[in-house]
Amino acid sequence: MSYDLHLLRVPPGENASDVLDCHLGQQEEELNPGPLVEALEKEKQRIAHALMQFNPALRIAALDYPGLAAMYDIDEPEARRRYRHLELSADDYTGIQITLWDSVADVTFPYWHSGEQARHVLLQVWDYLTLLQSQGGFVIYDSQLDRVIDLEADFDALLTFSLES
Repeated sequence: MSYDLHLLRVPPGENASDVLDCHLGQQEEELNPGPLVEALEKEKQRIAHALMQFNPALRIAALDYPGLAAMYDIDEPEARRRYRHLELSADDYTGIQITLWDSVADVTFPYWHSGEQARHVLLQVWDYLTLLQSQGGFVIYDSQLDRVIDLEADFDALLTFSLES
């Protein structure tokens, strides 16, 4: 089990929950719907590099595009289109994973932490969220608490919920 936070770009007048539902609905049909857009690819790379500069232990997972193509009976360019998201993680005890999609991001961390270790992991998540919010213009939505997260006020609420789950 993991704790999932969704980072969205919410247009004025729209609800973060509705934007998330739309994104998740599209992902049910296809992981990365639509064509590859060079500007979005550059934006994901820019944000990924900002994260890796912040924490040099973070790495982008290398995807096996020939293997994915063979598994799904598609050609390699189609595998690259379908699996164009970036997954970042560090080889450490935290289990934190950051996924950058075309227009949204996800930060996931496991429930297995407790006590001071859980607090330390959430502080690290908070640092990533702060960077993602400032670099990507994201709103942070917590589907467990079913609300937008305020980085200035909601740390204890997330810590308490993640420890109780």
